[in-house]
Amino acid sequence: MDIRDCIQKIAEDGDLSEMIKLSEILVDLMEIIKQYDKEAYKRYEMHIYKMAYGTVLSRQMAEEIVSKMKPYGKRWNIEETKEVQERYGIDNIRPVDFFVVMNSKFNDSRDTVEKFAKDKEEELDMYISLTRDFILDEDAKEGKVFYYFTQIPN
Repeated sequence: MDIRDCIQKIAEDGDLSEMIKLSEILVDLMEIIKQYDKEAYKRYEMHIYKMAYGTVLSRQMAEEIVSKMKPYGKRWNIEETKEVQERYGIDNIRPVDFFVVMNSKFNDSRDTVEKFAKDKEEELDMYISLTRDFILDEDAKEGKVFYYFTQIPN
């Protein structure tokens, strides 16, 4: 018996009840993998996530990423960064991406921004510009924010 052939047949047949049973088996297997090899679990989990949703961060992923940022942690919550986007007419960037990158720029560039900005409004303008520059980098590949924040930080 070849397990790949069996899975392929189930997928090709398209029987929803069989697909649900297969997904339950997959979830059980993932729990076993998680117990014995956390790194393999994370790899498979991310692969399954990308199959389901593509290379975009979910709000839950974004919140987790921002909660682990160093050295300053979260400066703005997602509602605050959405307000900034609305106030500045930034509608070509996903709010989740804007939230993550703006907090990242705060953590990575705070000292420089505070050194050169004349006041709080200019600081905000600088963070917005840095965020836009990062996300809208014209030679970046699709999924840049997703790949950067799921692969680079610890």
